[in-house]
Amino acid sequence: VIDFYAATAVIHNYADNPELGALLVQEALQFLNASLNWLRAGIVKTRNGATQEDKCGKLLFGTELDRKIKEHDVWYAIDLTLNRDASLYLDTRNLRKWIIENLRGKSVFNTFAYTGSFGVAALKGGASQVVQVDLNREFLNIAQESYSLNGFPIKKGSFIPRDFFEQVGNMKREKKSFDCVIIDP
Repeated sequence: VIDFYAATAVIHNYADNPELGALLVQEALQFLNASLNWLRAGIVKTRNGATQEDKCGKLLFGTELDRKIKEHDVWYAIDLTLNRDASLYLDTRNLRKWIIENLRGKSVFNTFAYTGSFGVAALKGGASQVVQVDLNREFLNIAQESYSLNGFPIKKGSFIPRDFFEQVGNMKREKKSFDCVIIDP
């Protein structure tokens, strides 16, 4: 699979035996170099790689990976080598568009927020409040970068690096509610 983030190609090697997938990666790389001269960089992520670097991504060409992309007039910060995923799921593009179009004036709780793209989309659409919860602080830092890219204020309590179940328990005791809860584990 090849995904494009701005001018960076991300080649995913999903082969059970990564060596078998390596031949396809080389073919893909030759095609990209011959046909898409606008690409600035490319990496390969080997799902069943031997090392963390294999799984998170190794540079194939270029020197600098793109750090942001624009979709539906919204900037999203990305870190393509943060983990085995690419920090923004391209297959949820239509959901982000729906969120922009439908959550104006609503309070939003984005659970399992990852890098916060649903919350960023909600703010772009005029949500009155967004709270993002994810166990991993590094992911929430990317969400904060996206807020900065779009000029959204970073408010205290908007980014909670905590286990979802603990956080929901606290909110239940506090009788805290939201107009929309995004549950995407």
